[in-house]
Amino acid sequence: MRKRVRQALEPDRYRVVETTNGRSALQEMEQCKFDCILTDLVMPELDGFELLAEIQRRHDPTPVVVLTADIQKTTQERCEGLGARAFVRKPVPPETLRSVLVGILGRRG
Repeated sequence: MRKRVRQALEPDRYRVVETTNGRSALQEMEQCKFDCILTDLVMPELDGFELLAEIQRRHDPTPVVVLTADIQKTTQERCEGLGARAFVRKPVPPETLRSVLVGILGRRG
């Protein structure tokens, strides 16, 4: 999935930084400021819910987009309650992903 996200976004000049789990994502966030975070829910070490909760605990305003195969309404509500700005079901068509990011970040110049 990370490879597909990169392939979908880099042609539009998005810089994509990949991590393998929520814990490494938090470490990257300590090193760099990101315009947006894309996350799955199912990850080793620190899952997407825990990542959202930690971002919320830190009062980090970076918008988070959840990409998941979980289609349950309760999962979407939980993500939104933890501050997710968008909830996108996988598999994510590239045009859908770009549209979501344009809605959050605006057009790429």
